[in-house]
Amino acid sequence: MQTPRKSKSAAFPPAAAGDLRDRLQPQQYRRWATEAKAEIVAETLAPGANVSASAKTVGAGALGSHSGAAPYQTDGDTPFRPIETAPALPIASELFRALNEAGVRYGIIQDLASVHDGFAGRDDLDVLLDKHDYPLFCSIVCQLHGRRGVSLSCYDNVCAGREDWFLPDFTHGRYLHLDMHIGARVGREFRKRYPAFDYAAITRWEAICVDGVSVPVVSPEDELRIAIARFAFRASALPWRQWITLDEGWKQHFARLPSTSDEHGLQVVDCTFDGARTVRCRFLQSADGLAAHRGDLARLRRSIREMCGYTGRPAIADAAVHLGRKTCYLALRSLHRLMPGRFPPKRRPAAGGFVVALIGPDGMGKSTQATWLRQIFGWKFGCAQVYVGTGDGNGWRLRKALQAVVSPHRRRLKSLAQNDGNDSSGRAWSKGGFVAAALAFWAVLIAFERYAVVKRAHRWSTRGMIVICDRWPQALGRGYLDGPTIPARLFSVPGLSVLARLEQRLYEKMAERRPHLVLHLVSDFAVSEQRKPGDIRKEAFDARLSLMAELRAKDKDIRTVDASAGIEAVGQELFRHIWLSL
Repeated sequence: MQTPRKSKSAAFPPAAAGDLRDRLQPQQYRRWATEAKAEIVAETLAPGANVSASAKTVGAGALGSHSGAAPYQTDGDTPFRPIETAPALPIASELFRALNEAGVRYGIIQDLASVHDGFAGRDDLDVLLDKHDYPLFCSIVCQLHGRRGVSLSCYDNVCAGREDWFLPDFTHGRYLHLDMHIGARVGREFRKRYPAFDYAAITRWEAICVDGVSVPVVSPEDELRIAIARFAFRASALPWRQWITLDEGWKQHFARLPSTSDEHGLQVVDCTFDGARTVRCRFLQSADGLAAHRGDLARLRRSIREMCGYTGRPAIADAAVHLGRKTCYLALRSLHRLMPGRFPPKRRPAAGGFVVALIGPDGMGKSTQATWLRQIFGWKFGCAQVYVGTGDGNGWRLRKALQAVVSPHRRRLKSLAQNDGNDSSGRAWSKGGFVAAALAFWAVLIAFERYAVVKRAHRWSTRGMIVICDRWPQALGRGYLDGPTIPARLFSVPGLSVLARLEQRLYEKMAERRPHLVLHLVSDFAVSEQRKPGDIRKEAFDARLSLMAELRAKDKDIRTVDASAGIEAVGQELFRHIWLSL
């Protein structure tokens, strides 16, 4: 079952590869009232699942059976009707079909109101797995190109028996996030210490249909039992208050409470755990909202601690550890905002960080794809985007300030580079020496900036981040594809030869720091001209393609992607190459 989540306003992937802004913002995914969610859950679940007695022991019944073939349908007669309609990723049905065929004992332990977003790749899927089937589960997920994520120990989602698994859907350029639990633990937000539930502790599973595949989900009574146990450790109020009011984030999880037993609005649930005594929990429905009795929650916490073998008074230790980890968590979040990339991200691939470079002539969509890939991978992983060119992207303020002054003279240096140092205008070097020196200084400044960006990209990858690079320097050809720009003839010019050798040395150092993956976007000139009319001449375009072919001949690991396809298709192909290389 999901616990209340913090806002992720910038963490959700866009709707499609060609749409950089998702039409449904993350806050819109859950922008409905708690009562509406409760109604959806009530209509979704099978008839007769309500806890109707005033003091009913939660968690007794038989395994639910699957019937019906419509997508997102429960084992009852009422179809699952999500608020935001979005199709499930095909990888979801493929995964659960493989798990069912292998006989893996698993189930989803979250409310049905959020399951739909999980299948669509918009939210997590909380999966409870039997411990003995863990090796089989890992084998199936790895066959589907799944990757495991690793989180820093100070975060709230780090506890024994829990892992993050991600499954790619190459047809949509997205991935599923499986929040896999071998044993569901309860406790404070940053101190989930007590293994209160495992697969065997769930007394009844129901089933929903996802694209023709039956998926077991937790029954309403078990879902309520887990919600009460988790809330007991999360609840907080003033010491003199007898009733603790539930906030909006928790109300949706208590929509299946039994009917009111008296005129005062009192609702009673008996919670029974394996090896522990039954604890009666009282809830009061008033004008201020739903509230839980403080004493009942305290008895439930003691019962769970005793069941897990913890005696004495561990509450003080739990509070201290929780406070320490939360303080570290808040400090890291603040530092991440003040100094991006200086600290390890919250979550990273188990294999470590990764640097990928997108290279191609103008008009191939490098910047568009780099932005989209950063949004996709940044949904759950630490991800950054860097720009290594000298155009409109990010760069040093000094360089961008001088660019307006130097730009009118850059054509001269390009002409010198393309003509092997011969002055096409016919003027003597004595007259053009000042311009040549200025452009040489400009070229060295650009080389230093690119060298700093290259070092920063690899430094971020060593901290576990996925770094998407728009362009990458090369030392093979001058004047093209972000390579050296000082003509070879200037190596013999007094004074300028020092700058020329310095620039060459910087690009040679950059050539030694290769990305983990290089992707060449190739197409014909017509595509570039259609996307950016007049931005580049055909001769320059062909020269870049020729240089890219020469780079691929020297490095057989460079991969090519046809950029003439649609933006969405190109993005999906780039996503596939990057994911398989993680």
